[in-house]
Amino acid sequence: MTSRLETISCTEFLELVDYFADELLELCQFFVAHYEEKLPDTERLYARLCYASKLVEDLLDYHGAKNNQKWCKFRELVASVLNFASAAFTMKHIVSRISFYEIGADSSFIFTSRLVHRFLINTLINICQELIAESRKLGIRLTPPALEWDRFSNLSSNRFLEFDVSPQDLHGEKHHIVRITTAYLNINRDFEALGFYKRFKAEDFRAVIPARINEEILRKFEMIIHNLQSSYDTYIGRDSSRTESSKFKSLRDHISISLHLLELSGRMSHYFERHLFDVGRIGIFQEIQRLLSRLIKTEFLLDAIINYAVYYCTEFLSKGKSLAQSLLNQYIEHGEITAGVPVKLGFHSRPCMLVAKIVQHYGGQVEMIIGEDHFDASSILDLQWAGGKVHREDLSQVKFQGDVRALADIQILASINYGEDTMGKGIPLPPELFYLR
Repeated sequence: MTSRLETISCTEFLELVDYFADELLELCQFFVAHYEEKLPDTERLYARLCYASKLVEDLLDYHGAKNNQKWCKFRELVASVLNFASAAFTMKHIVSRISFYEIGADSSFIFTSRLVHRFLINTLINICQELIAESRKLGIRLTPPALEWDRFSNLSSNRFLEFDVSPQDLHGEKHHIVRITTAYLNINRDFEALGFYKRFKAEDFRAVIPARINEEILRKFEMIIHNLQSSYDTYIGRDSSRTESSKFKSLRDHISISLHLLELSGRMSHYFERHLFDVGRIGIFQEIQRLLSRLIKTEFLLDAIINYAVYYCTEFLSKGKSLAQSLLNQYIEHGEITAGVPVKLGFHSRPCMLVAKIVQHYGGQVEMIIGEDHFDASSILDLQWAGGKVHREDLSQVKFQGDVRALADIQILASINYGEDTMGKGIPLPPELFYLR
């Protein structure tokens, strides 16, 4: 049963806003009043701004404020506080924890992180000032802030409690290490395919967002990496006494910094697409969009998304690749198989490509062995070199050594003549090799 919609008067609605917006407006006044003398830059303040603005945004949306001439501007400003307070919270975490992350962060990343953080703070100040001014126009009650500085002390610290928890002997840890490092390598490969391994020029920003990168893509990767971090924390023991403990911590740090950068880029992309990107708005909505463009340095926002958050996410995921590869090869189960050579045409491009894709899919090391020679089975070029040797020596079988997961699938592939008939024409692959299609 659908509830019947009724019209609320402006007077009644103003009373509701007075009641629900008191904390948000007090926080905004506090933030604006103190930024020049001493910047109130703490996670707790940003968290409070997020909570208070979300409460007011929900109130406004429940009553259809975005479709009301009088209240739509106020609603957009509240949403702007929510977005930039959330981004500032994430950015504050990054700048506070950089020195504790084992990710090889250089001075350029540290400097740019602080620059982006300062941009978010300045933008939030501009928005808060405009929200206060709009509140006065609407007749919303503004109570002078009674907040104290000690309510917003810093969350981060370089002091830690004693590490006195006994190492955990988790069930199936070896299996989970293999699973998680394999997932990391696949995520890195997919993210690299987006092509953000270099910085973009300012004149290209508008062609990049949202055509090449956007909130939907970034949120997808954020969820994948969030799940990866959750799996790591659940299934991999934190035994600092084992010799590989520094590798595990560093891998966890690469996952964590990538997740925070994706959270930041997703939030900022959401804001640009929803509030600043020109989708043909007219009337009051176009006026509000122009106002927001004056409050927010749009080109800097795009630069922060593309050349900071997405660029460095690509870089840190890539830097963690060797760690993940090293741990994977250490913990995978190794084996050996003997497989037939593709009938008639041997190891030409198609069989080599399919074998390499299998090895790349699992991430563990696999080699093709011919006599005393070892060839990297993840490399199409190496396999083609091996194919030449197979042809010259007129061999009918070869050996593969390495990751048993990949070997099992290579065995399946070999059983169907590497996915082709004797004339070299492709044939359907079995369900087990779905990822090769």
